[in-house]
Amino acid sequence: MQDDPTSDIRPPTWREAIPRLIGRLVVLIAIVAVSHIVINAALSWAETLPDQSGARTEILILFSVFVIYALLMSLPFVPGIEIAFALLMLRGSELAVPIYMATLAGLTLAFLVGRLVPIQTLQRVFLDLHLVRAARLVERLAPLSPKRRVNELQRSLPRRFARAALRYRLLGLALLINLPGSGMIGGGGGICLMAGMSGVFTPRSTIPTLAIAILPFPVFVFFAGTPDLMPWLPR
Repeated sequence: MQDDPTSDIRPPTWREAIPRLIGRLVVLIAIVAVSHIVINAALSWAETLPDQSGARTEILILFSVFVIYALLMSLPFVPGIEIAFALLMLRGSELAVPIYMATLAGLTLAFLVGRLVPIQTLQRVFLDLHLVRAARLVERLAPLSPKRRVNELQRSLPRRFARAALRYRLLGLALLINLPGSGMIGGGGGICLMAGMSGVFTPRSTIPTLAIAILPFPVFVFFAGTPDLMPWLPR
């Protein structure tokens, strides 16, 4: 199936598109800002609780913080690593495992939500950005099964990279999530959301890939907080 240059896909005028793009950006910034305020307030409250009488309340607060953190991780363009560092400063290595679980939950949520979002949503975003060729590609992918989408992408992408990129797409996903500066391309949440929307990733293989991809950081933090295992680190 060839790209139809006469396809009736036309981008809106910038006058129509810019307000929608700004609206999406404002909503995202508002969600992130409110979540950061809630997390900072919860962390401050947890630090002031007595060691014994506030133990149960502190556990409840920390649980709430991890839920919010997981939700933040599922959002595009959210610097979740800064929140993780703030949590680690609160308790150190004992929070490494909960942070790992919350991170995995957030990225998995983003991926699963992406699978539920109609791919036509991505087409509308591309049209607002005047990326007409990308919008036409999405239009061709929309009615196809996952396997046929892979075949169509192989046909549409440059031959030199298409086969390798799609064959090793799980490895590519793991590398993108850990790529320095990945926040500029959507962060972990945005990358997983797009992976889900693409329809070429299955939960059975993607979720274990995510579990392995995010493992190095919490493992390092856990062992860094155990001086006997890493004696070269300052105490």
